[in-house]
Amino acid sequence: MTTSSDQTGSNMTFEVFGRDQLERPLSHIGSIQAPNQDLAVARARFMYSERKWVELCVAPSDSFVACLSPVRRGSIGMA
Repeated sequence: MTTSSDQTGSNMTFEVFGRDQLERPLSHIGSIQAPNQDLAVARARFMYSERKWVELCVAPSDSFVACLSPVRRGSIGMA
């Protein structure tokens, strides 16, 4: 996981998710830096405008909670 605070102290990292067709799942398409959510939305729309999206979402990187990671032991599945 990345921290949402940039080294400069003014920007946060936002993860960008999109889908180009309604029947497809949201996919992580990249990360952007912005000082707030409104500017993150504007930057994501600009940065990823090469495609026609039916849905585009941004979320602060530090808002995600790890379910499984090298630090948190466990397994996924029925094993």
